[in-house]
Amino acid sequence: MLFPGGGPGGAALHDAAYWFSSPFRRRRDIILVDQRGTGYSLPSLNCPELEAEDIVTVKDQLHAARACSRRLRRSGVDLRQYNSAAIAADIADLRVALGLRQINLFGVSYGTRAALTVLRDHPEGIRSVILDSAYPPQVDAYSEEGANAGAAIEALLQGCAADPACAEAYPQLDRTFYRLVARLNRAPATIERVDAGTGEPYEEELYGDDLVSHVVGLLYDTAAIPRLPRAIAEAAEGDYGLLAELLDGPPEEEPGDEAPAGEQLAPEPARAADAMGSSAADAGDISYSEGVFYSVECHEEVIFGDLEAAERAVAELPRELHTALLSPFEQTTAICDVWGAGRAGAREELPVASDVPALVLAGEYDPITPPRWGRAAAEHLPNSYFFEFPGIGHAAVFAHSCPERIALAFLDRPRSEPPATCLARMRGPQFEVP
Repeated sequence: MLFPGGGPGGAALHDAAYWFSSPFRRRRDIILVDQRGTGYSLPSLNCPELEAEDIVTVKDQLHAARACSRRLRRSGVDLRQYNSAAIAADIADLRVALGLRQINLFGVSYGTRAALTVLRDHPEGIRSVILDSAYPPQVDAYSEEGANAGAAIEALLQGCAADPACAEAYPQLDRTFYRLVARLNRAPATIERVDAGTGEPYEEELYGDDLVSHVVGLLYDTAAIPRLPRAIAEAAEGDYGLLAELLDGPPEEEPGDEAPAGEQLAPEPARAADAMGSSAADAGDISYSEGVFYSVECHEEVIFGDLEAAERAVAELPRELHTALLSPFEQTTAICDVWGAGRAGAREELPVASDVPALVLAGEYDPITPPRWGRAAAEHLPNSYFFEFPGIGHAAVFAHSCPERIALAFLDRPRSEPPATCLARMRGPQFEVP
């Protein structure tokens, strides 16, 4: 099974420790592929310029992106060669180089775009494909991005209203949230945060638009979703402790040390994971390559975006969301104007059709790759099976045992619909109440 990472720009090898103890590894060999320009690959398109602590404003970000692009191009990097078609060709070449007659592709988020591009350009040798949180080429991602995120926020607020315990604990949570956003935009709050890398405390000035962006980010995380209504309600009363706790995330653990019984790493994989972690530390942060992100997205997605269409879509949502939901499109477009990734042809807007067996998975609350994108991908894959999971955010397989079990069953028999009895037992979030 080959896993090409997400992003674009995500390094698959960065999460090797997960795969060493994954149930997928008990049945199959796992091939982790860093997309060209990411992780340990050379040349690296990592942009330390964009990771600097003094980047505060949108203007700072644009200057840093321009500096990174210039540095890479002056060093001989052709940014036009970092895109989904090139990544798919690399995967096809790797299969041949490894002497593998057939492989199973497993894509999550952007990894689904890479997998679909392999199906389109290099279908030979592909036994099956899993698309978790699908990002198919026919969607207009940047025109839809704001509306998708806003719809996920609305789904959260409506989900609380439809849950008797949540509705009683936090009545009219939608009104509470939008009033809080407006109030913070007028008078920002100062919240106490903890730096994930150093463990040092710091203060964040929280505006309403920041709150919207934070909630969108937390909707990726299935574990955070049940706690969000309480965090919003407490923030409206001036208590930002739970919100900060969710944003800071759990403390990092050493791989294998606190894993559930039966899931600790065996000695050899543990040593390998430690060695990779040490190498990563020597190389700096290799988990994500900003340069690959902008090269891919600017080349084949942002160029098809329509800001006016994005504004029309967001206009259907409460006005308190508009600025925060449209800003990412505007910022990315400004960077693409100076990045130099070239322009893809119309082919990158077309759906991928293939009769390769496919499993398509989606989370109800996913704010970035909504379930309808998964359905759109499945429409052109006649041998596909689509499942949507209640209460789940982004990357369903990594969030809950049910999608994981369905994926494992599909890999065993990809031409038969996998049993999904666990899905009938799943419920929406069990919202946290006092």
